[in-house]
Amino acid sequence: MKRWALALVTAALLVAAACAAQPRKAETEQTITDRARGVRYVVPAGWKFSDAEIRSPQGSLLTLRVYDLVEADKQFVAGLPETLFPQLLEWAELYYRVEGPPVRTATTIAGLPATEMTYPVRVRPKDPPSKVIYWIVIRKTRLFVMRTAYPPSGLAQDEPTIRNVIGRWVFLDTGGNDDQ
Repeated sequence: MKRWALALVTAALLVAAACAAQPRKAETEQTITDRARGVRYVVPAGWKFSDAEIRSPQGSLLTLRVYDLVEADKQFVAGLPETLFPQLLEWAELYYRVEGPPVRTATTIAGLPATEMTYPVRVRPKDPPSKVIYWIVIRKTRLFVMRTAYPPSGLAQDEPTIRNVIGRWVFLDTGGNDDQ
């Protein structure tokens, strides 16, 4: 009986490991259409990508979170993006030492008004400075939060590339039709 249980557990672990999404590497520039999240973006050549994130060879990471605002607290929604700022700080402090107040910049993404919040950070007190950037976009009934974290060694090379990815961003209707 013990052998059978051990074999079952081993088989389950092997199946789970095989099903885990491993990041793929884009050999050439690759366009990703994510209809579930309602976005289209371009992964630069040589970067790895998996479910709503891309990573540079230097370790910079761009992630996307999408939130449905239909059932959200009406006061919270009315106060966006400001009502999200405490959460952004909390997320930044989860992984980094935030070294000062964020810089807020008004911008646009895919023709929509957006807010960019840049936090000066370090991983450890003696590490070189770096930054974490959040972009916040409200489109129809969805809140899009893109976050980029740069290792100090990748900041200079990767920041222009990430800004190019964000600059080419496209929002889709949830039905899959382009709607800019």
